[in-house]
This record gives sequence, structure tokens and C-alpha cells, in this order.
Amino acid sequence: MPFTACRIVMDRVSAIIDGELGAVARVRFHAHLAMCPPCKRYYEQFVATREAAGVVEPEDLPQDFEQVMSFVMDAIEGPPAHP
Repeated sequence: MPFTACRIVMDRVSAIIDGELGAVARVRFHAHLAMCPPCKRYYEQFVATREAAGVVEPEDLPQDFEQVMSFVMDAIEGPPAHP
């Protein structure tokens, strides 16, 4: 069962940081962190990474951002399948 709880914690880190979860979910999340050093370490690393990355506003992006990201996503997804 700890694996399932750990998976849930990992899936909810962003929601916790962004304040998107209710009080009960936050209490359960932090209670799990208090008992699970690996999840606590993951959470602390996630928080540190977000703080280091800072906030990116749309005006901070280069003008060709959408074009570049489209190219990257096409490369990741591969060519379209032909019927």
C-alpha cells in the first residue's frame, strides 16, 4: 500500500504547491511526508526546482516559441500514421 500512497503524493505535488487541493487533502499529503522520507525529499526537490525556475510570463518567451515547440512536439510524436 505505501507504493500507492507514494504515487498519489507524487501526482499531487503541483496541486499542493499551487493551493488547488482542499484542507483534508493537504493534511493527508503533509502527514504522508512526515512519515515517508523519500516522498519528503521528492517534494523538497520539486519545490526547489520550481523556485529556481522562477515564473515565466508570456512576454518572456521568444517570438518563435510556438513554432519551435511545434517542431519539438512533431519530432517527439513522430510522423503521422498513414491509413
